[in-house]
Amino acid sequence: MADHTVLGGTRDIDANANDLQVESLARFAVDEHNKKENVTLEYKRLLGAKTQVVAGTMHHLTVEVADGETNKVYEAKVLEKAWENLKQLEGFTHLHDV
Repeated sequence: MADHTVLGGTRDIDANANDLQVESLARFAVDEHNKKENVTLEYKRLLGAKTQVVAGTMHHLTVEVADGETNKVYEAKVLEKAWENLKQLEGFTHLHDV
């Protein structure tokens, strides 16, 4: 069956197929958030991932992190523009505690 992605729409990423790349983006998001907010969240695992084609690729990543003794779930948005060698954190939103 063909993949019919709507331009600008999101599509799920098969985390198993792109495990290292997606995992790397998730860790990057947590590290960048820690630098920007001067906090020490610890990356635990990737829960889900989607991509969206914009002026580049926006990765929507659902990650679990440890904040001290509490595990929390965040949605991270990472923009990649391969032709500019650009990777930047666009958003990091707390969704809920685990």
